[in-house]
Amino acid sequence: MTENFFSTDIGFEPEIDFANAKVTIENGSPKLIEKLEAIRQWIIKFSITEKDRYEIYIGTGFGTRIKELYGKKKIGYGFEESELERDYREGLPLCPAISEVTFFNVSRSGKTLKIKLQVELYDSELIDITVEYPYIIKGL
Repeated sequence: MTENFFSTDIGFEPEIDFANAKVTIENGSPKLIEKLEAIRQWIIKFSITEKDRYEIYIGTGFGTRIKELYGKKKIGYGFEESELERDYREGLPLCPAISEVTFFNVSRSGKTLKIKLQVELYDSELIDITVEYPYIIKGL
């Protein structure tokens, strides 16, 4: 009998209020989230973490190169998008619940990137999520 070591239950995580950059406190303790909420939060943390910038993540593949790719003058020809897609397709399956990225799209609106994703979990459930990321092009 073969056991499946993958699970869509990644345990409890403290909820993060990303707008205010702090852990949500409820009744004096961190508010805990689990299952789909925790997986969605994991995806957002992955999206906003700069790849190989923080010592704890160096060499793990966790994070993206959004700032590196979109913080410079426009390269064009889809280079940024294809490299960012690679970051997501290779990095999101680091989450023990995520099997693969099944859809990826990035669009720009002013100084905001809108990243639309669909990931498949190991229980075959699909999660759709949109991450918006503000960026400033340096040197312009």
